[in-house]
Amino acid sequence: SVLEGSSVTLNCSSDANPAVLNYTWSRESEGQLEQLQTGDTLTFNRTDWKHRGWYHCTAQNQHGSQNSSVMLDI
Repeated sequence: SVLEGSSVTLNCSSDANPAVLNYTWSRESEGQLEQLQTGDTLTFNRTDWKHRGWYHCTAQNQHGSQNSSVMLDI
């Protein structure tokens, strides 16, 4: 949980071998995954209620991908 108006950074990391080629962030919206951005961090400078929900990070290398999820509660 974070306070409304505060900043929050979500981090994604992996110890995959070979190393991760890219990270992709997405958010669940009405049962669908909405792709947000690539990179290992996702930052909101001023959170409000619309940021609330499940966020998913996908880490991918040449052998496949793995997902991780976190619930952001405002």
